[in-house]
Amino acid sequence: MMTTTSAPPTRLPMTLASQALALTQQAAAAQWRGPDPYDGLWWHWPTAIVAGRRRRQLMTQVHVRSPVDVRILYRRTHPLVPKALGLFGSASLRINALTGDPRAKDLATGALGVLADDRTAGDHVWGYHFDVQTRWSFDPAGTPCLVNTAFAVAALLEAERMIGRRDLGDRARRAARWVLEHLWLEREGCFAYHPGSRVRIHNASILGAWAVWTALGEEAREPVGCVLERTISAQRADGSWPYGTGGGNLDWADSFHTGYVLGCLARMHHVDPRVDDAVARGAKHFEDFFGPSGQPQLWTHRRYPEDGHSAGTGLTTLAVLQRRGLIDPALLHRVARRVLTAGIRSDHAVFRRYRFGLPTFVHYIRWCDAHVALGLADAALAMEGREDPAERDPRATASQA
Repeated sequence: MMTTTSAPPTRLPMTLASQALALTQQAAAAQWRGPDPYDGLWWHWPTAIVAGRRRRQLMTQVHVRSPVDVRILYRRTHPLVPKALGLFGSASLRINALTGDPRAKDLATGALGVLADDRTAGDHVWGYHFDVQTRWSFDPAGTPCLVNTAFAVAALLEAERMIGRRDLGDRARRAARWVLEHLWLEREGCFAYHPGSRVRIHNASILGAWAVWTALGEEAREPVGCVLERTISAQRADGSWPYGTGGGNLDWADSFHTGYVLGCLARMHHVDPRVDDAVARGAKHFEDFFGPSGQPQLWTHRRYPEDGHSAGTGLTTLAVLQRRGLIDPALLHRVARRVLTAGIRSDHAVFRRYRFGLPTFVHYIRWCDAHVALGLADAALAMEGREDPAERDPRATASQA
């Protein structure tokens, strides 16, 4: 269980923690359910409308790109998203560690209890409760998803360490072992995004490596080392990583997927000495995703849109990089203040802001609220000089046992 004797947090960190708590309370009041950008197929559409990849993509993009919530035209309830439960759980644990607020602990217990009980993708791991069509794959509802599972594992392990919930840690280790047994692709040298996929998606593979290393330690040494080698080798000269290899049109690089890669690499720096150089080069590139006033851009080469997911993951990643001395702390402060002043509206994170400051008006519980809540909590901890709750060397833990 984590303990600290640090002084009470100062004004800006307290403001960040308070706003993170408010976002989490809103999600809890909605029973952890809400719209998701990619939930457009969560409905009994006539087969003719969603038959085939192109039609499913069109239906999905209608929902993603609409500035208002078209879901109110045909639905009154929304799906549960396991990844959001993990993110809110981690955020609440970190708020509690920083402030001692018992409400945060209760929120964490509630979110992670629902997460541990979710069996939509089977008894071991997690996926989406709705069909997901992306540009490169189709995942029917209930398909095990590595990204959902990685964030769930991280949150459940934190609950074990920070509030003594061994049962949640056991649930996390069972999930990690399933990932190791069912999603490891030895020939490709990566963890699969979902069962049956052979495409190397760099952010998903490194998230999988982080999850199994944190949960299982030396048991996962060989595949984790291979993923680190492949990820470092895929880094471009400018410090960026392509979204993926082995599929069509996957060579782009955006903010939050870059943040996933950087954060996981930095948190596993003790596994491979080459990680330090890769993270340093990646940190320099990552700074280009933020405007002069801290605007969280989705792309380095475009000022717009400002993106809520990029804001939340950006704060988390910048907090990790600040602890390693790889960014100017002033950047973390600028981004945090930008999120507070322009990234939150009516106690919800803004999905996107476009030119002339025009925002979207859909409240996305996973894509925005959950990642922003976690990012605000991470920024507050880093500003106060607290340790990163997600960085853990299982070898050191074993030696201290």
